[in-house]
Amino acid sequence: MEVRKLICYTVNNRPAHNRWYQMKVKTDDNALSSNVKKSVAIVLVGNFLDFFDLMLAVHLTVILTKIFIPSDSYLTPMLTVFTFCSSFCIRPLAAIFWGYIGDTIGRVPVLISTTFLMSISCILIPNIPPYAEWGALSAALFLILRLVQGFASGGECIAADVFITETVPEPKVYFCSALVEATCSLGGLVACGIGAVCVLLSPENGWKLPFYIGSGVAVLGTIARRTLKEAPEFVKALAEKKVKKKFSDLYLSINFKHRNIPALFALYLFPAIAFYFSYAFLPSVMSNELGIATNKVMAQTTLVLFIVMCAEVSYGLLGLKFHPFTILKFKLFSLLALMPLLGIFMTGFTSAPVIFVIQVVVSCLGQGLTPATPLINKSFPIFGRYTYLLFIWAASHSMFYLMTAYVCDQVTSFRGICCLLFVAAFISLMGLYAFVPKDKMLSSKLSQALPDNSPWQDMVEEEKEHVTREQKQKEQALKKWFEKIN
Repeated sequence: MEVRKLICYTVNNRPAHNRWYQMKVKTDDNALSSNVKKSVAIVLVGNFLDFFDLMLAVHLTVILTKIFIPSDSYLTPMLTVFTFCSSFCIRPLAAIFWGYIGDTIGRVPVLISTTFLMSISCILIPNIPPYAEWGALSAALFLILRLVQGFASGGECIAADVFITETVPEPKVYFCSALVEATCSLGGLVACGIGAVCVLLSPENGWKLPFYIGSGVAVLGTIARRTLKEAPEFVKALAEKKVKKKFSDLYLSINFKHRNIPALFALYLFPAIAFYFSYAFLPSVMSNELGIATNKVMAQTTLVLFIVMCAEVSYGLLGLKFHPFTILKFKLFSLLALMPLLGIFMTGFTSAPVIFVIQVVVSCLGQGLTPATPLINKSFPIFGRYTYLLFIWAASHSMFYLMTAYVCDQVTSFRGICCLLFVAAFISLMGLYAFVPKDKMLSSKLSQALPDNSPWQDMVEEEKEHVTREQKQKEQALKKWFEKIN
């Protein structure tokens, strides 16, 4: 009887990328309600505002380090790296804090609180006196506020991803999730563009204006997010937690987290390296080694971010037609093919156009797990999902940022860096193959639960082989069989 219920649950909850299921799904049935559209829009706007505030300090690193960090100290290189990485190093602690709130109280309080904290830090940073006036205290205050930004952003992106995952139905969730990544890039793009214009107009104090703008828009984002309603899937799970769970909800307790945690850790390796490499290391090479003006460096980074944003939206559209893991495999295999070619045909970071090509290739193919994020999210149990995902994301990125900063400082050879990127892409690909998504969890559980001579075993095997036309007839016959034995 339990096996029968489990199979009935599976029949009614097939992954959107099962070909048989795709034949049954109509566009009209998957149309998003006005409330869902409004919630998605508010989350995306808030995510854009948060990453606008966060990425201001990242793209203005060259300027901010000259203002708040001593230039004549042996600690200057370390402090410069920490200026970039400080907001990411705090994220594992932030993950524990926000993870507890997100899994016990709700996803919405996290989204509201992170936006508010970001607005506070943005209004304070431009009001810190420079190092020339306050000395070490100035550097300490700046780094503390960067930690506050990291603490806030540590709960933002994953909270937005989880909220979208639990609110939007398949397959549209893959496109909406890609928009989360796209708004992250858009936030960085606008921050970089506004920063470049302000610095061009006022080289001394122009960097302050973007922070004031960021603070104002973050306050607006906080107000808008107060109208959000909690994710329906999370509300339903909270209600069922108080009573005995139905057998059809067995999937919520099925997980491979002891296998998926290290696999996801490996998956995050290349995206973390790609982010630091493209937006911190290469801009510093352009500024320090090639002598390119800061506003031109920021203008090139802005163009790269625009291309990356378009790529992320394209991946989301492809996610409506192809399995997300197939798209992710294509991206990683492309990186494995291109990294050796870059090492062979390019002699080094010789000019801005060469660096631009490298930035675009690494960022478009390696930044983020779009559009597979919802499938990865739902592979973790709903209770503990936010904590697991947030901690893995925060810990992996913090460690990989620091590791990349150190390796890029030590490896002077261009081909050595290409080799690093190749190895990172290979490890992420292995993590992808090791990861067990939710649809395979169900198939594995059913294969273990059903005897070989069960009439349902044929259905499971055919579903794995994506049989299309005969499936509907078999399902009707099996339902009649169940009615007969009942």
